[in-house]
Amino acid sequence: MKLSEIASVKTGLVLSRKEAKDKEKGFEYRQLNLKAVNSNCEIIMNELIPYYTEEELPSNYLTQTGDVIIKTSEPYTAVYINEKYSGLVIPSHFVIVRVRNKKADPEYIAWYMNKDRIKKKFNMSCAGILKQIKPTLVGETEIDLPACEKQKNVIEVYKLASAELKLLEELKMKKEQYYKALINKINRM
Repeated sequence: MKLSEIASVKTGLVLSRKEAKDKEKGFEYRQLNLKAVNSNCEIIMNELIPYYTEEELPSNYLTQTGDVIIKTSEPYTAVYINEKYSGLVIPSHFVIVRVRNKKADPEYIAWYMNKDRIKKKFNMSCAGILKQIKPTLVGETEIDLPACEKQKNVIEVYKLASAELKLLEELKMKKEQYYKALINKINRM
């Protein structure tokens, strides 16, 4: 089935349309940007930037728990939005996927959209230097949707694998620092 059959797929806000001229009188939000979404499918909260509007934004332009947001440019990273990431302004260089079918787990959809096969298809479908995808292309993505239990199992294994790989990366960095310091110490003797 196509993603658009189980979810609404839209683009984010064109920021210039709602941006306040006078920041002192406007509403303050935190805005997603491409730099804030890393390759581990996480949002780096320190990279969010302030955004001021003249009027309160409708909730459809703010991240909501259960959303999946996808970068419109390479590497087309998809991120599942949990409570920690809700309430952020979603600019137009992201596609917003809101799952409306109870048989589809949004975390599974985020994992699925990060598959190499899907990203390669996006890349092959784009023309031009920027290689940007449109919401219609995302909505046309064919999704193999297994039973809910299987989706949960996939997500559970994915989270464990991600946590383990993150720990191994941290261990690698600490080992590099340790050996660098050891070599420097030996070299000074």
